Amino acid sequence: MRFLGSRQAAEWATAQGVEVDARGLPAQIPPGFENVQFLLPQTPGQVAWLCRFISECLSPREMCLLWITETDVSPSSENWHLYYRVRQSYQDHQLLYEAPGHLFLDYEEPDFITFLQIGLLAGWDMHLIPRLAYGVADTARAFVSHDEWIVLLHRDKSVVQEWRKTLDHAHLRTRAAGAA
Repeated sequence: MRFLGSRQAAEWATAQGVEVDARGLPAQIPPGFENVQFLLPQTPGQVAWLCRFISECLSPREMCLLWITETDVSPSSENWHLYYRVRQSYQDHQLLYEAPGHLFLDYEEPDFITFLQIGLLAGWDMHLIPRLAYGVADTARAFVSHDEWIVLLHRDKSVVQEWRKTLDHAHLRTRAAGAA
């Protein structure tokens, strides 16, 4: 795993075919994608399952960027001690604002799931941008909002329909596309 600064994360995303805006950030829901939006689950067990499910949705992949773009929205939900202890286990002592990009290789899926779970529970905005082992550049991605909703995006409508079925079976509440 590597940690990337904001500019490095934007450059990596752009190299994967992801457009970034004037602030250097990708769109939460870019045009040209089918998507399913759903609300954050309410129990820790559901959150753990969801993190594994999101990882599966963004697979098979060569690598994936987990890019934290907003924090401190709900300070009572954040566990900075846990986040930095996990980050320090990679011998990295930068602050999150110095290196908000977390680039995971394909075999680092447990690490990806762990950081995703910490971010979900903390209420952070996160862009998940994989380099998939199939399809064209920027085929799938996800966005996690601090407003407790998540969107999974794919260019293939049938893939999104399968994701929706799995989310419905897991009793996660979906949102109408375009809901704010």
